[in-house]
Amino acid sequence: MSTISTGVGLVSGLPTQQIVESLIASQRQPITLLQGRVSALNARRTALLQVSAQLLALKNTTTRFGTAELFRTTKAASTQESVLLASASAGAAVGSYTFTVKSLATAHQVISGGFATSNATPIGAGTLTFETAIATINRTTPLGALRGGEGVRGGKIRVTDRTGASAVIDLTTATTLDDLLGAINNQTTVNVRAEVRGDRVALIDQTGLLTGSLTVADVDGGRTAQDLGLAGSSATGTLEGVDLVRLSQHTRLEQLNDGNGVRRLRNQPDFSVTLADGGTLTFELSERLTDATRLANLNGGAGVPAGSIKITNRAGVSQEIDLSSAQTIGDVKSAIQAAGLNITVTLSGARLLLSDNSTPDSTPEDNALRVEEVGGGTTAAALGIKAVSATGSINGKNIFSISTVGDVLRLINSDAANGGRLHASISANGTGLTLTDTSGGAGTLSVAALGGSKALDDLGLTTPASGNAIQSRRLVASLNSVLLRSLRGGAGVAGGQIQITDRAGASAAVDLSTAQTLSEIIDAINAASTGVRARVASNGLGIQLYDTSGGAGNLVVADVVGSLATDLGLAVNAAVSSASSGNLQRQYVSDASLLTALNYGKGVPPGKFRITDSAGASAVVDLTQGNEVTLADVIDEINSRGIGVVARVNDTGDGLLLTDTAGGSGSLKVVDESGAAAKALRIAGTAASGQTFIDGSYETRIIVTGNDTLADVLTKIQASGGPANASIINDGASGQPFRLSLTASSLGRDAALAIDSGATGLSFETLVRGQNSTVLFGPPGALNPIVLTSGSNTLGTAVAGVKLDLVSPSDQAVTVNVTRDTSAVLKEFQTFVASFNKVMSTIDGLTRFDPETEQRQALTGDPTARRVRERLIALANRVTPGGGAVNRLASIGVRIGAGSQLTLDEDKFRAAMENNPAQVEAFFTDAVDGYGKAINDELDRLSKSETGLIAVQGGAIENSVKLLTDRIASMETLLGRRRERLYAQFTAMENAIAQLQSQQRSLSGLLSLS
Repeated sequence: MSTISTGVGLVSGLPTQQIVESLIASQRQPITLLQGRVSALNARRTALLQVSAQLLALKNTTTRFGTAELFRTTKAASTQESVLLASASAGAAVGSYTFTVKSLATAHQVISGGFATSNATPIGAGTLTFETAIATINRTTPLGALRGGEGVRGGKIRVTDRTGASAVIDLTTATTLDDLLGAINNQTTVNVRAEVRGDRVALIDQTGLLTGSLTVADVDGGRTAQDLGLAGSSATGTLEGVDLVRLSQHTRLEQLNDGNGVRRLRNQPDFSVTLADGGTLTFELSERLTDATRLANLNGGAGVPAGSIKITNRAGVSQEIDLSSAQTIGDVKSAIQAAGLNITVTLSGARLLLSDNSTPDSTPEDNALRVEEVGGGTTAAALGIKAVSATGSINGKNIFSISTVGDVLRLINSDAANGGRLHASISANGTGLTLTDTSGGAGTLSVAALGGSKALDDLGLTTPASGNAIQSRRLVASLNSVLLRSLRGGAGVAGGQIQITDRAGASAAVDLSTAQTLSEIIDAINAASTGVRARVASNGLGIQLYDTSGGAGNLVVADVVGSLATDLGLAVNAAVSSASSGNLQRQYVSDASLLTALNYGKGVPPGKFRITDSAGASAVVDLTQGNEVTLADVIDEINSRGIGVVARVNDTGDGLLLTDTAGGSGSLKVVDESGAAAKALRIAGTAASGQTFIDGSYETRIIVTGNDTLADVLTKIQASGGPANASIINDGASGQPFRLSLTASSLGRDAALAIDSGATGLSFETLVRGQNSTVLFGPPGALNPIVLTSGSNTLGTAVAGVKLDLVSPSDQAVTVNVTRDTSAVLKEFQTFVASFNKVMSTIDGLTRFDPETEQRQALTGDPTARRVRERLIALANRVTPGGGAVNRLASIGVRIGAGSQLTLDEDKFRAAMENNPAQVEAFFTDAVDGYGKAINDELDRLSKSETGLIAVQGGAIENSVKLLTDRIASMETLLGRRRERLYAQFTAMENAIAQLQSQQRSLSGLLSLS
């Protein structure tokens, strides 16, 4: 069979292809129409996506409209930026503040003796250790911590010695006891000496006269001498002040026991008290609410004011709930749940959680769970639940803590089972606690720790009862000293009796059986009738005894009762003139240590690390959960992992110890997987060969071998990760010019280095003392300015929301002006107006119709575009319920005008921000009716992916396009078949014609034969 290949019939000569395609083309018009509809739909969808993109851009400009921070934007300006720089964050307290920068914080720096070379001269074998000032046993006492936290106020005092000479000594900038003593002892006008005597400061006349009076008085209305108890005169030549060390209701538990705090269990009872009447009381120091928690114990003892609260649920039902008779959290919980509002109250840690289970009966914009005050009361706020929630859930504020001595006393005294039978109080001497049994029973008052809790021991209440009372040991050390229980890594040193014999043979028994602080031991030794004197070693880490007798015999210090001399490292019997205790290992890391205080004050950041034991078992420790507050939390996390590793505080009381108990052949290993928590805990790494532990001590130990040079030691220090930066200095001197310089890695007094050179040949001298910055707050000439101090040259909490960067000290006062930054807020609204107008212009352009040319745009007549436009106009004109001076955008100068374009009256905007800042903020930030919520919710409804108006319409268009495309494809298939049929018909016709022609030729041939 022949085929058509040229488009022209070979037999008929007809234009076959042209005829077929013409016939098919006449039938394509429906497809062409459908393709036009697809193009129009795609153009419409593209245009809607363009509008959606601009709506998203608009929403980016309104995101902060619902936040108070935007409307509280402030700025700060310093009158002398060469002295002090200031910057403000949102919510900073507006006003003018005057500061005088007296000193900048400095980093402690020491330098060693000289060596001939830096890389060839051995410096001597031994162990070099260094840590920060927190490890010292004579850490200076802050004046603000004295008098139960009331502090010693700064000011000027006039001191007159027995000669009649008088001096005014300025103690205005003194922030520590050493500052105060130094200011008095370093002046040269009067001949007096100030010293510490236990819990007191004493002033001694040094003139040598036996007559006349030593007098101290406050000057210019100050209170320093009065607070110290030194104001007055003495005919004996000595003035001794009052006890400055005492507890108060406000003393924080973390300050007790030399800063090692109170260890307690989580969500478990810590101790019990058995009364003389046989009754037993159980106490838990966890910071969690229970139904039995007394309202009087909330908010740091401030309690909850009696009154009523009003709750409105999401169904719009309101009830006033009378809580005036409520005594416990359980009472509050029951009253709320019984109010018929279908609200559930849950206790979560130190907070109340309210969940609204009612069915909303209004529009989403109006649904809200509200808790309000009644009659101007503060009951709801005190319960931490005064709030408005559009989600139907209120997550209350923390209202309960056990963080102070007062919290512990209230917990005991208000216990429901107590009934006044046990009274807890601060002891009469002010340095401990007392439990008094008033039950009147014939038994014995006793206490017991529960569940392995250390709280009772840390509260000092483990001593037997005396009569009807238990008196705790001392919980706070004397001035510039430490508790004996804090030494030897927390193992402590028990009191005892020692015998001291000086080198001249004079001997004395020293009774230290009741000593509780290190200063008591030093004072007792110095008061003994021998030529042996005691003092704190120059590095602050131990005690040094030195013989002043001039004899040649042995210096002898021996235990008589107990092991105090041995435990202190002072037992000696040798022909030496001095003896040193070495590092007494003051404990400064405990289970109760806050993670924020560890790592040399830099804190332990959130993170995850993997521990692998020696048997190869591993587990990840997650410190990102948000409930890791103390080192005990970390220890619990590690010990709960189920591998052969046990965590605890190390024996030197200065870090975390991991011990491998798996007994495998591998090595204990710790690796940070995210963050740097293990590094900050100083446990990252692998146990040393032959060791089954990793010691995260914050004491840096540098092992110096016999051949090590300065360069070798420098390398080891740099690799140690300790609190010091090291370098080698060449002073250019002949002979021994090379020195090792150590500088604390952080500024301030607490970051100062405490160095023990051990047996090495290194000795150090101080180049720069580590000191805190000191700033006076108050106008020039203020009688009692407030002294601000920091371990850095930045003050971030002096004025709420204002950061002060100290540049240089100056006697000239600097004023910092904090004002509302209306321009910054205005800029946000200018951006909003421009973005809004761009959306409206885009919609106008995409919906325009030209009647003259009848030209349409992609969205001309589009209902979705029209709805978007209408909703935006409605937003621009929205009026907030409740009235008020600011209840619409027009109130702040934002109006919608010609072409649906917003205009911004900047003068009116500034006036509203300056005259009605609170109302402007409320208009935008109200949790339910605020404009910020309204516009962001509406923009979400318009532009949110998948569920927004445009997304839904875009999906519908996409479905339509798919249907039309499928239909077009089907019609194309049908036309293809028709084309094939037509070509087949033409082929058949050509074949038929060819056959006819062939037959005709045959007939013609036959006729010609005839």
